[in-house]
Amino acid sequence: MNKPVDKTEWFTTPSTVTAYNNPSANEIVFPAAILQPPYFDNNADDALNYGGIGMVIGHEMTHTFDDQGAQFDKYGNVKNWWTKDDYKKFKAKTQQVIDLYNTFVVLDTVHVKGAMTIGENTADIGGVSIAYDAFKMTKEGHDTTKIDGFTPDQRFFISVARIWRVKMRNQFLRLWINNNPHSPPLWRVNGPLMNTNAFYKAFNVQPGDSMYLPEKDRIHIW
Repeated sequence: MNKPVDKTEWFTTPSTVTAYNNPSANEIVFPAAILQPPYFDNNADDALNYGGIGMVIGHEMTHTFDDQGAQFDKYGNVKNWWTKDDYKKFKAKTQQVIDLYNTFVVLDTVHVKGAMTIGENTADIGGVSIAYDAFKMTKEGHDTTKIDGFTPDQRFFISVARIWRVKMRNQFLRLWINNNPHSPPLWRVNGPLMNTNAFYKAFNVQPGDSMYLPEKDRIHIW
């Protein structure tokens, strides 16, 4: 309090599998522990790495422009740097995210809490988009050669899903829904991919499929 920001301080240990965006220091942090499979593998193809650690990096970058990060300027100060018109359009788009995630059923009649998870959901949607754009700038991103029967684009999206493979009891899931600002792992995959046009093309997702959203309803914030 009333002291300069300590920009050398870390809010995690190097051995913790996590990543974070610290808006007051205008920084994103990736400790050593997350720079290993399934997130990153130096011997893997680009599709797996961009869908893994690439998505995480894109996610943390997008936090700078989610509902919370957007309130900080480039110096880490809480300051409105938006035009009124831009911020109004941004709030309308984030409301779309809230409305969509509110429809996701987790258990019985328990739904994802769209308003509580808006920041993380925005970052997930943006993270996949950024990572995919970056992947398409690689040699493999321009190729169609299959590995293990899957195209590069399919492997990218499979990798996005692979990093969120989590198993938990229903009791813990109910606790998660009511207390965690992140959507449950399943919806950290399905939610963003439902809004990614390239996913539809990669797996030939058609109307009637459970993950199909009409193109006009797909959300693109960043």
